[in-house]
This record gives sequence, C-alpha cells and structure tokens, in this order.
Amino acid sequence: MYRVLLVEKDKAFMEMAVTFLTRINRDIRVVPCEDPEDVMMLIEKFNPDIIISDHNPPTGVDGLSLFRTLLRRNKNYPFIIMVGNGSEEIAVEAMNMGVDFYMIKVNTPRELFTDLADKIILAVEKSRIEDERSLNERRLKALVRLAKMHRYGFSEVAHFVLEESVKLTRSAMGYFALYDEKRDLLTMYSWSQSGMKECRIEEKPIEYPMDKVGIWGEPIRQKRAIIVNDYSVPNPLIKGIPKGHVGLKRLMMIPLMHDGKVIGTAGVANKSEPYDNTDLNQMNLLMDGMTSIYMGRLSGEARYETERRYEEMLQFAPVGIMVVDNQGIIVECNLKARNILDHLSDESHIGKGLIEYKNDFTIQLYSAVMDAIRNRSATHNKLRFRSPDLNITLQVSIQPRMNGKEDIKGAIISMEDMSTIESSLDKLERASFQLNVVDRMTFLEVSNQVQIIKGYVNFIRAMTENESLREHLDRIMGSSDRIQERMRFAKDFRNVGIMDPEWQTIGDIISKLKVTLDADEDMLEINTGKLEVLADPQLPKVFENLIENTLSDDTVTTIKIGFNIVDGRMQLVYEDDGKGIPDGHKADIFDVSSPLGANGMYLVREVLDVTNFKIIENGVYGEGTRYEITVPNTHYRLKF
Repeated sequence: MYRVLLVEKDKAFMEMAVTFLTRINRDIRVVPCEDPEDVMMLIEKFNPDIIISDHNPPTGVDGLSLFRTLLRRNKNYPFIIMVGNGSEEIAVEAMNMGVDFYMIKVNTPRELFTDLADKIILAVEKSRIEDERSLNERRLKALVRLAKMHRYGFSEVAHFVLEESVKLTRSAMGYFALYDEKRDLLTMYSWSQSGMKECRIEEKPIEYPMDKVGIWGEPIRQKRAIIVNDYSVPNPLIKGIPKGHVGLKRLMMIPLMHDGKVIGTAGVANKSEPYDNTDLNQMNLLMDGMTSIYMGRLSGEARYETERRYEEMLQFAPVGIMVVDNQGIIVECNLKARNILDHLSDESHIGKGLIEYKNDFTIQLYSAVMDAIRNRSATHNKLRFRSPDLNITLQVSIQPRMNGKEDIKGAIISMEDMSTIESSLDKLERASFQLNVVDRMTFLEVSNQVQIIKGYVNFIRAMTENESLREHLDRIMGSSDRIQERMRFAKDFRNVGIMDPEWQTIGDIISKLKVTLDADEDMLEINTGKLEVLADPQLPKVFENLIENTLSDDTVTTIKIGFNIVDGRMQLVYEDDGKGIPDGHKADIFDVSSPLGANGMYLVREVLDVTNFKIIENGVYGEGTRYEITVPNTHYRLKF
C-alpha cells in the first residue's frame, strides 16, 4: 500500500491524479489536500508514505517552502515536486534540498501519471529500505550496549530495554512485569517514561493476582505473543481499563521465558501502524537479553562461569586481540597477539608502548590507533608484519574505547592473518585461469571433431542406398547434434552469474534475436515499450531459448511478449498459441534431468534466479504456453 498526500490547488488536476493513479496501481491511495495549511493535520491523521506537492508560487502551492517546513519539523517523508513550467534553477534547488523527484506536468495524462506512479513506488521503497537499515543499526547498537550491561543494576537494565523496545517498535508506551508462579502473582516492575506521563491513575497498583488480570496476562497463560491491532473490537479477554489509564488502540505483548518457564511479561502499545512480526522480533531480541541478565543475577556462580568462558574465548581466539590506552600503551593482549609480538621482543608486552618496538608494523599500527582515537571512528587497515623470522599480512581493525559519553580511554585492536587467504586466492585465480584455457581448448577441439564426424556421416550417406545403414548414420547424426547442444549449454551456463547485473531493454533484446533466429517478422508481437530490467548479462539467452522452444512447435503462428503490473509487482509475460505444456509435465520444464529442462529451460531459470526473478509456466494445454516472469520492484524501470 502506498498512501500519497497530494498538495494541489488545481481541482481539475487533483481529480485526474486521483483517477489515474488509482487505476494505474491499485495499491496507491491518494489523500487530496487543497490547502497547504492542512498538511500537518492530514499527516497526523493519515500518516502518508509520500508527499507530492505542486510548486507554483505565488498563486499556487509553494512546494519548496512546504518541504523546508517539513524538514524543520523532522517530518522526513519522501517528497516529489511537480511544476507546470519548469526552470533549471528550481530543479537544482529542489535536488540540492533533498527532494526525491522533480517533475514537469507535460505529456498526456496517462503518460504523466504512469511516470508519477513509478516514481512514487521508487521513492517509497527507497525510504522503506533506508528505514529498515536504520532500524537494524539501532537494534544492533542496543544489543551491543545491552551485552555490556552485566555489571549494571537490574533496574537500569530493565529501564533501558523497555525504552529501547518502545523506540524500535515505534510505540507510544510500554511496560515490564515479573511473574511469581508459586503465588500466581504478577508484579509490575517498570513503565516507560511516556506511559507514566500520560497515565492519570491516582493509585497505581504494583501487584496483580492472575485471576484478576485481563488480556495482558494472556502471554503468561498461553506462553506465546499476543497482538491486538484494534483494541476497540469486542474481545472476551479484554476486561476494560482502569479510570485514568492511557487509552489503548493497539497492543503487543510477549512472555519472558527461561528454561521453559514463564518468569514475566512485557508489552508495548499504541503504535501508529499495526504491529507485525518485525516488531515482535525487535522486542524478543531485547527482552531475551534482559532475561539472560536477570537470571544471571539470581546465580552468582552461573555469572562467574559465563565470564570465565568469555575470558577463555578471548584468550584462545584465532584472532589477535589487543587493548591499548589513548597513548598507544598495551593494556591487555590475548595469546594470538602475544605470539605475533613475541617475534619483535621477548619481554612482557603489557605496559609497553606500540612505538617502543621500533618496527615498521607497530609504528603504522600506532599511527592508525591515534587516527581512530582522534576521529572517534573505527578503522580497518591491511598491514604487512615483517620480522627476521615472520612475514605475514594482517587485516587490522581498530575500535575506539569510550569512557562514558565523551572521553576516549583507548582502543581495541583485532589482527587477523590474511596470508593464507591471499595465497589461496592467488592459487584459485591461477586454477580458474588454467581451467578457462583448458575449457576453451577442449570446447574448440570437440566442436571441430564433432563437425568432422558429421561431415563424414553425410559423405557416407550420399554414397550408399542401403536403408539400414542410413538409419544407423541418422542415429550418429542425432547423437552428434545432442553433443553440440550440450556443449552450447555448458558454454552458456559457465557464464551465468559471473558478471554484475546490468540494465537491459527488453525490446532491444528481442530486436537482435529477430536477426539471429529463424522467426517470421509477423509472428512476433512485442509490447514492452522501453521497459528496462536489471538482470544478468545472460538475459538474452532466456528469450533465445524461449523462442527456439516455441519455433520447434510447427503449430505456432503468434508469439507475444509484454508485461503487466499486478498489486505493485511487475510481470514479464511470454506466450504463444501453440500446443502448450500438459499439466502433468509442467513440473519437469525446468528440471535439467528431463528432456524438457535439458532443452534450454534449466538455463532460463538459472539466469533469472541470479537476480531473484521467478518464472512459472501458466498456460492452458491446447491453447499455448504462457511464461510469467516476476521481477523485483527494484529491478525494473519504465522510460518514456
């Protein structure tokens, strides 16, 4: 679904936009806005995925001013500017400000709004990908920080986890409670700050008998997550809320488990959008970490064992690890790091400065550490370690160590020996080169010999009238043809997935194939316009094999190649009016071991699979074949 807030004073243009956009793509929903003053109110009410604004000051909407206002208010929505008469200055200004697309209202309405629909999808999907990446980064940072909180008080840990769960699920509030199975009692342990501010209950109870608890006790009773995306819908588990309690719209709750037993529950509420599995995963990851810390508090011996295990892992890790202070003096180093430094000095390394070794490697390492500390950012370097008895390449990663929020107290250095990997890569590259040479020589020699065999067969066939001998010669010729087909397949298959995907115009591919294949010009109907797809460079082989298979059916009179967009997804469609594929054989089409799959269709599927294209045969037997190729949203574009 793509919710579009369209800011436009021209009512005629607004009506056309609503009509055409929803017809072109059923997933697009347009929220009209004729007065820019209503934009903030409509944003709060409909939470659009993208904003499209006219720019026609002073009489019309000032789209650039609207965009600036949204930026100042941290409303970072995908944004498209549309103008009646464009100018280079406005276009440059819009792009510099960060507007996603700048469009001029030209062309026919269908062409204009088809282009606009494409840009809506591209801008929104790009924004969603960036949001997902940002969310994953925030979750990772939260998990890393949580992993370092084993020495914090549990109330601090619980408060941190709860607040992060509220943020990562984009909720308005949250809570965390512990469960006493013996007393069958739920004890509220922590509320999020936002929830406490909005709650107006005068006396907030701390303990809740389970027989008095409504729906928010279900995660404990059922030992599973509970999601309610519409709290207003009647539900026998909902027993109402106390007077003064925050109003609830949506609710997601999970049980906290340890060794198969429920030890508590946590929940978040009032996200603007429905809760889904992504929200559930975010919350489970954080709450599982908190549960681990909580159970560790209950057993000092278990905590000691965990710390001892981590220390052993650090000491005997296959990667060298060092900790230095902000002067480059070694504070700690594991066994692997000591083994490397032992080649430079037989003295103790703890308390020694990197620069004291007077070695090119440690001097470069010292410089990289100082850069990382000064820039407050991690660095990655490939450094050569040379000593009288050791010569290796090390991949060195340096992470500054923070002391609180501001001060840096040093850095953590990891060193991985890359010599074996580099040697293996060199050998692999050499082996690949040799295989390619042998492959080319073998292919050429076998091709020549097969051609010679076929020449002699034709020569002998012309010299004899013996029908039995001629039948044997035909079998030899058929076997030779199959050998050549298999060799062509091997040659084509060898190149699949080797090169990076590239943008290719479907119409251009078919035009070139018309020249090389024996296909009647009037037989092909191409309706792809200037459609481009991002696919493996072997994509022409897909259509070559499809057309060759069709031409082997002498009943075919028409081949049609086009595309359609269904539910926001693009499908390439290849169909003919031949015999078609029997239902019982459709599963064998792309099987390399079957005659149908061996006839080039296995290669078709492998080429498409490189860029996550999916192909199925969906024709009706007796009416022709129909291949539907589903293309990912990010892998096609339409040009006009």
